[in-house]
Amino acid sequence: MKVFRIILLAAALTISHSAMAQIRILSKEQIDSIASPPLAPDASEMVFDTELIKDVEMKQTDAPRTFTYTFMNKGKKNLLISRLVSTCSCAKASYDKRIVPPGEKGVITVVYDPEGRLGINLRRVFVYTGDNRQPSAVLRLEVKIVS
Repeated sequence: MKVFRIILLAAALTISHSAMAQIRILSKEQIDSIASPPLAPDASEMVFDTELIKDVEMKQTDAPRTFTYTFMNKGKKNLLISRLVSTCSCAKASYDKRIVPPGEKGVITVVYDPEGRLGINLRRVFVYTGDNRQPSAVLRLEVKIVS
């Protein structure tokens, strides 16, 4: 009976230790860096006409609308867009060309679908260039959806 209690106690301690190892407490700075990650050091090479489109009003029944963000490569080498990450599946982002030579322009388009969303919606698209782990730009779209 003593052996059974010892085994049971050891198992309970192991399980509680494993459960505590799964819990992480994040600081406000860490949470903010997930929601709005810091930009990559070479972000200045990609210069947008605007990074925020706002004051857009749509109805839930409207067809998806396309928004464009034009940028110029102000750097001295080719700019490679490696990926675009949207904060919502309702905003699908794409780009016209992967490699933008110095001095040339590129366009990133975001197609926003308002179906099933009410109120003010703020969506972000993170633009990654080259092999960076940090985004080079954060594009924002603010849409007010009315019924």
